[in-house]
Amino acid sequence: MKVLNLLMRLVMLVFWVGIAYALLGPGIEEAGSMPMILGGVVLVMHLLQMLMLRQVASLLHPSAKDYLEVLVFGSFAMHHHRTRLKALTEQQKR
Repeated sequence: MKVLNLLMRLVMLVFWVGIAYALLGPGIEEAGSMPMILGGVVLVMHLLQMLMLRQVASLLHPSAKDYLEVLVFGSFAMHHHRTRLKALTEQQKR
């Protein structure tokens, strides 16, 4: 599972590099509006995940690095926080 998570983080990095290249590279007119649409949708989803992390910030105490990871990697960075939150809620039930 951990290897798959790392592989998917690599895929997300390649995605963001591709979006940046399409928007800032020499052939922006050839790329069209698709990179902006895809990048915008993914960015909104990752911002929503950051808001979810913010809602449980009093329990998990995330750092700025954690927020940045969620912004870039999305749900692949949230796995660690979900595990910690599940452990904390099970501990509180006892």
